[in-house]
Order: sequence, then structure tokens, then C-alpha cells
Amino acid sequence: MLKFLNILFSNKKKHTLTFKKKFQYFQALLSANDDAHKYLSELGEILLSGKHFSKGQVTKLFHGLAGRTEFICKQLILLSNGKYIDLLDKFKEIESNSSKLLNAHVYCPIGWNCKDMNCSDCKEQQNLPESQPYFINLYDAGSSNEILIGSKMSRLGEIRHLPGINIPDGFCLTVRLFEDIMLNDNIREKKNKIFYDVDFQDLSEVQKACVQAQQLILSSGLPPHIEEIILKAYEDTFGSEPNVKLAVRSSARGEDSAHYSFAGLHRTELNIGKSNLIDAVIEVLISKYSLESVIYRYYTGLRDEDMPMSVGCIRMINSQCGGVLFTADPSGKHDGIIIQAVRGLGSIVVEGKAQPQEYLVEHSREAELISFKPGQQVFKTIPNVSDGLAKVSIMPHLSIEPCLQSENIKELVNVAITIEEYFNYPQDIEWSIDSNGKLYILQTRPLIFEKEHINEKSLNYDIKDLDKKYEILFNGGECASRGVAHGKVFVIDKLKDIKEFPKGAILVAKRNIPEFASLIHKLSAVITNIGSTTGHLSIIARESGIPVLTNTVNAASILKTGDEITVFTDEKRVYKGKVEEIMDLFKSSTYEDDSFMNSPLYRIWHSMTKFIFKLNLTKMNVPNFAPNYCETIHDVIRFSHESAMREMFSLYENSQDSNSDTHHLKFEIPLDIYMIDLGNGLKECNSINVTTEYILSEPFLALIKGWKSPGIRWGGPLPVDFKGFANIMYTNINDASKTERNIGSRSYALISRDYLNFFSRLGYHFSRLDALASDEIHSNYINFHFRGGAADFTRRVRRATAIRRILESLNFTAFRNDDNVVAKIMNVDKESILNLLCEVGRLMGAIRNTDVTMLNDKNIDEFVQYFLEGDSAPALRLSK
Repeated sequence: MLKFLNILFSNKKKHTLTFKKKFQYFQALLSANDDAHKYLSELGEILLSGKHFSKGQVTKLFHGLAGRTEFICKQLILLSNGKYIDLLDKFKEIESNSSKLLNAHVYCPIGWNCKDMNCSDCKEQQNLPESQPYFINLYDAGSSNEILIGSKMSRLGEIRHLPGINIPDGFCLTVRLFEDIMLNDNIREKKNKIFYDVDFQDLSEVQKACVQAQQLILSSGLPPHIEEIILKAYEDTFGSEPNVKLAVRSSARGEDSAHYSFAGLHRTELNIGKSNLIDAVIEVLISKYSLESVIYRYYTGLRDEDMPMSVGCIRMINSQCGGVLFTADPSGKHDGIIIQAVRGLGSIVVEGKAQPQEYLVEHSREAELISFKPGQQVFKTIPNVSDGLAKVSIMPHLSIEPCLQSENIKELVNVAITIEEYFNYPQDIEWSIDSNGKLYILQTRPLIFEKEHINEKSLNYDIKDLDKKYEILFNGGECASRGVAHGKVFVIDKLKDIKEFPKGAILVAKRNIPEFASLIHKLSAVITNIGSTTGHLSIIARESGIPVLTNTVNAASILKTGDEITVFTDEKRVYKGKVEEIMDLFKSSTYEDDSFMNSPLYRIWHSMTKFIFKLNLTKMNVPNFAPNYCETIHDVIRFSHESAMREMFSLYENSQDSNSDTHHLKFEIPLDIYMIDLGNGLKECNSINVTTEYILSEPFLALIKGWKSPGIRWGGPLPVDFKGFANIMYTNINDASKTERNIGSRSYALISRDYLNFFSRLGYHFSRLDALASDEIHSNYINFHFRGGAADFTRRVRRATAIRRILESLNFTAFRNDDNVVAKIMNVDKESILNLLCEVGRLMGAIRNTDVTMLNDKNIDEFVQYFLEGDSAPALRLSK
């Protein structure tokens, strides 16, 4: 299109456009301008709210805004006969710079640690070099490889040389392998389209998109070299050693990092042989698009392009016992190291499938045992002789009998302290002891602590007093994540029940399994019969500030769906109904989640705003009001609109188009209105000056009726405070175009029997009205656009807010962006359209100069109330 426009206007001889054609371009530009302001408004509201949004949600709005802005540029070029062809080049430059921020950051060494996400000027970001390997032996892995093999495997490789620490041997498939898959057959772009319009509050819709994304990868087929690379990595690592079984684990970039655990959200395949290795690797890779992982990224503000997937393949340990170790208590209640253990594989601890034994040990290399809690384990998981796992029942007394001896505890504690000292931060460690008694470290990550929710007020309560006042439904269990929550119970018996979970409910279930992480953005609290305080769901809950009460034994039987309860996990209590005293006690101290505003996604879009919102071209008739000075999309929109108005106004004023039939309206209201008859809008008249008696246009007559409403003050001053007066004086002094903006500035009405297009400048504000009032209800509409004012920005925004609220009360769909208001109503019968035009006319008279009288936010409510009550001059009654 740009090439076509350049060719079209390259000749010195300009094309002659009829008035009708220019008006078509003008109308199209104004319609696109309204759409662009709606996109600006919606984007602004989303980004300023601090609430969660998805990449697809804001990307769709941005693409809509960019598309309408490009269309605006092209219509202006056509309308002006090529005068502003440079504007399109400038817009393309702005769009290109902003789009750099949205590109995938596959090989950015700074990544999520970047402070400003200013990718448009970044010198660090680069494409994934072809020289990078497809796999790395775990023995050679370390923190320097994190960008290629993710946090989980790089940390495991990093500790391999620390004294007394054993890790399984193995290899890591790097992100280069994953990137080759995602670039094959344009999978990434196809995947993006799948998630483009997903409503993340509708889990069924999210689940459907996840399945489609996974099937997309599976059905596209692997590039031929992928299978060869996976098998070569296996053979290079284990040589001719027969039948080596592996644990195949995810290691996405950022996974198991200090801020984002992704605990249990990606798939792990255990006891995998060479024959099934390729399938296992692919299952782990596509688990990036599991429901739980996708929801977690939405909730935490992560784009999946910025966390490419690596896969760790480590030798399977035939575990005698295993579990999790915390080098500190994440709740802060206990001093010491917490060890949780089960017989067999430790995976059932993190999966919440058993209540593990718990050892509280002194944080010293002497490893003095402080306390021991027996577990509740009815089975253990062990590797099958062939691939996969087997469940084996265990005798009840083994849950009580410690599976760790004092020498095991001491070795575990010493290894944990060594790792903690090396990383200089408390650690969450997964471990295993094999059948020969050898200790292996399987994973280590920064420990996620509780979100702070305690203050002086919340410490001053008497739990016994609360128990006397309120009915206790349940008392017991273990606090896995501290806090207070109120809501209605939703019991989940089967995984399919997840899709029906209502926002704000309290989840009650038999086990606290990782799949519940898909509800992290909807639930208020979690209560389960069995679980682990060190398990994946507990980790994510602490990370998100969600209260969790587990190991209650029978809460899922006592509590029923629909029960209204208050859960107080610190005290292991569940009270009947809403206990205002407890909620009030913690109201000011409950953790307020602002983590999303610090997330990579939010910071990327915050950086995007410098290319979108700021308005630099604030004054017309100055040298820098030109395409070359546009720095944002908002600048391009404003410049295009003002330039289009100049083009059309100059056309009307010159009156050189023989097809136009222009008449000057003479009536009692001091508006300088010129009418252009598009057909049957006026009675036949030979005079340039006509009165309202000659008007046949029903929409225009309805608007005039509103202007004539009793009480409207078209002349004379309104009561203005000193600040408002000063702003008017400043605007007059500094506005180079002030001579065009007095009350008598020309306004234009393009009319036919049932159509009106009205443009006006009343003082310092601009308004445009476009309406059709016909007998065909589905064709009828009113578009109204208002902008500007003489007062300071805050007062102009107050007036715009009042206008939006009044129009919404009249059933318009209205948007406000700064001092801009765009409103529309459609599919209304003719009589209603005419009545609404009368109200809009009354509103146009009522709002004249009222921005300077809007001293405070209370004035907005007053203005709206008085106007809707029928007062056509509500500004005279506003309180000071």
C-alpha cells in the first residue's frame, strides 16, 4: 500500500478530488480515529489497573490500535492529495521500534533480570547462535550454561564439585533443540494464534487451547535431526552401558529461580529407557503448554517465548527413601532445618500424595534432632524392572518408624548447609538415598518464603476468645501457607471438577496435588486431607500468598460445597460463616499482590507505553506540529485528526467545490454554523443565510432542540476560581491557534433528511456528532466524540468523566482516554434516536466551559446528578 501511495503521488500534478470523495476519506478517518481512541482507552485501563492480563489480550489490542492508526495515515494521505505521505513512514518507524519489545528473548543473557525491558535499544539481545550445542553433559554444566539449559539443571551441575555432594550422571538437551522444534512449520506463530483470544477465567477455554497447542507440536512432526540428537546425547553420556534408566525432567529458563518456582507444573518422566527416551523428551517439552503451566505464566506475568524449554536426563536412582529438605522454615515459625521423607521414591512428597515423616533438625553441622513427626504412607513408589513405576503397599508401622537414621540426617544436613553456603541463600532441596545408602542430590532451588501478612495489630489477638465467639467447623492439620480467607467451599473429588471452580471459592479436596495450581488465579484458600507442606502446591501457594491448610485427615468429609467459611491457617482453624473480626484483624496486613506489576510481561508493556500513549504534539500552528516530530502512536493519531480537520475546514471555508451547497445558519444561539446539504437536508433557498425554518434534517432539528433547552448559558462567564482563571489565561497566552477557538469559530453540519454530521469548536473543546435516524432500526446510530478544554488536565479529565457517565446513563457505550470521550449507540428506533440527539444537544450546552468549574471529584457526581435530573446548567450548582 505504501509503495502504491508513493507511486500515486509521485507526479507533480495532483489528482482532483470531488467533495464527495474527500468526505468519504474524511468519514473513514474519523471512524478509525474513534476506534483508535477506544483501543488507547482499553490498553490504558488494563496497564494502569495493575491487574493480571494475558499476552494475547494486550497484543490483540495493540495490533488493533496499530492497524487503525495505519489506516488513519492512509486516509489522511488520500484526503490531502499526498501532502502527508511522510507520516506513514514515521508511523512504521514507531511501530517497528515498539515491536522489538514483543519479540521472543530466546538468547538474551540478561533475560528477566533486565530492569527496564528496553529491548528496542538493547545491545545484549541476539539470535540463538548456531555454534551452541544441542546437548551438554551434566558433568560440564554450571551457572554459565543457564541460558542454554535452564536454572534447574545449571544449578545441579554447579554443585557437582562441592565436597561431599553426589549428583546423578546425565545430560541436558539445550534450548536450541526446543527452538528448532518451535520454528519448524511456523509452530510458534500458530501457537500464538491459539492463545490470542483465550479468556483465562474460563478454564475450559484455557484447557482447550492447551490441548490444541500440544497437538499442534505433536502433529507437525519433528525435524529429522531431533531424534538423532537425543539418541546421540544418550550414547555419548552412557556409552555401551546397557539398559540405563533415566529421569527425564523439565528445565525451562527461569524455572526453579528465585522468583518463579514452576513447582510441579511441567512433566517429569521416571525410569525411562533408551527405547522410550524420544517420546519422554517430547512429553516433557509439550508440558510447557499444560493447563497448570499456562495458568501459572498468566498469573505471574511470564511470556512463554521468554522461557524456552531445556530437558534434563539424569540417571534414575533406585531410591530406598527420598524427599525434600528446607534449610529454613518458609513460614518463619521454627528455627532449624526441615526434612520430609517417605520410603521409596520421594516424588510422592512433592506431588502431595502422602503425608511424609517430618524431621526438625538444628541448623548446624552437628544436626541435633529437635522433633520428629510420623507420616501417613500406605504405599511406596519404586522403579519397575521395565520402564515406568510400580506402587508397593507398605506395612502401617513403617509410617511411624523413622526411615532416616541419625547418620542419614547428619549427612543430609551437612550437604544442605554446604549448598546453602555456596549459593548464599536458603535452599529447597530434593534428595534420594539409594539401596546402598548413598545420598544423591536431585535438585536444589532458592527457598520460597511466605508473603508477609503479619503486623502489630494482627499479633494482638486471643485465639481462645475467638473460639468462644465463633463456631468452629474444624480445628487441626498443618499450615502449609499462612493467612486468612473467606469464601464458599468448593469440594473437588475428580480432576474434571476443576473446570467448574468459581472465582473466589475455597478449594477443599482429599490431596493437595500440583494440578490445583491451574486454579491459582481463582481460589482464595486450599484445605486438604492429605498433603505435604514442602510439596509443589504448597510452594506455589506460598509464592502467591494463598493460605493452605493440609493434613486435616477428614476436612473434605466435613465441609460441603456451598458452605460459607473463614479459614485461619496460622491457627489451623475453620470457622462457620464470615468472621468479620478475623478478616478485619488481617485486612490491613494481608499480603497485597503487586508481583504482577514487577513481572516481565508487565515491564515489557510498561516499556511499550513510551511508543503508545505520551502526547508530544500538544499545540497546533507551531513548527514541530509535523510528521517528523511524532514520537508515539498517540502523536500520529492526534496529528492525523487535526490535519484532517484542517483539510476539511479549509475546503468548507473556501467553498470552491461546485458540488457543495453551503448555507450559513442564523439563529439565536451564538454558534457560527455552516450547513452543507447532502440532499434533502434543506428547503430550496437562494440565500446563503438561512434560519432553522429551512432545515428539513430531522436529526439536526433534534440537536438544535436540545441546544435551546431552558437554562443553558451560551453566553456570559461561569463562576471560576483563581486557579481556573489562571489556566484560561495561560492557555490564551500559549495557544498559537487561539484565534481559531473562540465561541464564534466556524462549526459545520453536513445534513440530509435523516443524517447529520456535525463538527464544532466551542471555546477550547472540540466535538463531533455523527447520526442516522431512519425508519430502519438496525441502520440507526449516534457517534459522539468530545475532546479538550481550557482548564488544567485534571479538571478536563473530570469533565470528560462526567460526560462519559451521563452518556452511559443514556445507554451509550462510552470510553474515556484522558480528556477524550468517544461514545456510540446503535440499533435504536428513530424516535429514540431523535430524543437522544436532543439530550446530547442539551449536554453540549451544559458542558460549555464547565471544566474550569470542576474543582474536585465530588463535582463529577454533582454534575451528573443535576443534569440527569433535568438541570441544563448544573455547573452553576457545583459545590466549592
